[in-house]
Amino acid sequence: MRNPRILVVDRDETLAEAVREAVGENRPTPEVHICTKPAAVEDVLTEEGPFDILVAGPGLATRAGLARLAELHDVRPDMGVVLVFSRRPNAALRDIVRTGAVDILQLPFADGVLRGALDRVIEMNQTRTPVPANVTGASSNGNGSGPKEPGLVFTMSSATGGCGKTFLATNLAYMLSHYTGKQACVIDLDLQFGEVSTALRLRPKYTIFDALEKADNEDADLDAHIEDYLVKHESGFSILAAPRDPSEADRIEPTDVARVIRAVRNHFDYVVVDTPAALTEVVLAAFDMSDVVYTMATLDLPSVRNMGVFLGTLERLKISSENIRLILNKAERDVGIDVDQVTKLFTQGFKAVLPYAKEVSRSINVGMPVMASSPGSEISQLMLAGFKDLLSESVQNEIATEASSHRRFRLFRRAPALTTT
Repeated sequence: MRNPRILVVDRDETLAEAVREAVGENRPTPEVHICTKPAAVEDVLTEEGPFDILVAGPGLATRAGLARLAELHDVRPDMGVVLVFSRRPNAALRDIVRTGAVDILQLPFADGVLRGALDRVIEMNQTRTPVPANVTGASSNGNGSGPKEPGLVFTMSSATGGCGKTFLATNLAYMLSHYTGKQACVIDLDLQFGEVSTALRLRPKYTIFDALEKADNEDADLDAHIEDYLVKHESGFSILAAPRDPSEADRIEPTDVARVIRAVRNHFDYVVVDTPAALTEVVLAAFDMSDVVYTMATLDLPSVRNMGVFLGTLERLKISSENIRLILNKAERDVGIDVDQVTKLFTQGFKAVLPYAKEVSRSINVGMPVMASSPGSEISQLMLAGFKDLLSESVQNEIATEASSHRRFRLFRRAPALTTT
């Protein structure tokens, strides 16, 4: 019989080490793998092959995390699930049951508890007939040509308002769709006071609330009809608008957010999520689904200080810093604080430092991303430089050629220093 295979999913390796220690005396000794990014579980299962046991750590003790485990159980019912919580999750019993958990353990473990749970699951698996499964996460591409890979998810965040998240979200969506020829969609997750539609001068017929209300908790229905609730901007990308009435925001749960993001990324190559300046369960659910989280601040002391607090909070929540990128926006000279002073405070560096620019206000007034309305402007070129790693090498070469043709029109004042990671 082959060695049992165990996948441990948590935001750090502490639980994985405990699992390795618990199974160390077993014969045959199980293989123990670690996945520190919950959103990447499907990819690990696809790349590494089937696992006998999934040990889900405290990092998945959210409604969004439990919903993801329930989906995995639906497509891999043969994989035993063990839930490990440091405290009881804020979720309904139904959500926990849907994960198909064989056992639920509380940290810290008493002697022998973890090993006993793993031994029971291994014994159950030996007597169970395997069930074929497919967890690629791919969906039909809508033209009958087979599955397509889920799109990449980029989420905008900040600790303070007015940092330019909506501005960056719309411009990133434009850049990705314009320069790659692929499809991009912005999800306005500022559920109470979303501004994406206003910034683009759109009057969407439907919102995220409408999509969730019509889907009636059926993921398949939401996936099949999500495009019906989008509005397309003239510059080429689509938008899923925030609710019209702020009171509707209270009826949208973190699990709903996860469902919407999954549905949208099944239809689009790129998904850009605009969030409010808060660390709510809804925002954390978006973080869990994201490939990259952009965190923004402006060049003033309160914003810079709050960025530090924000990042510290994410670290305590065990949200991996590997996929967090920093953006400094609205940088000006002679405002009492220099860009260099701020960059020294954050050793991970800034992906982009963007200047205060009148072209931005003009672009908002005409409802167009500044990269579309003023492609040769300083701020457009700096954004291209900051996000060029998201584009192919051939596209980057084309952009470099295009940039050189715009240099004669560039502003004469020097741009703030650009630090990339």
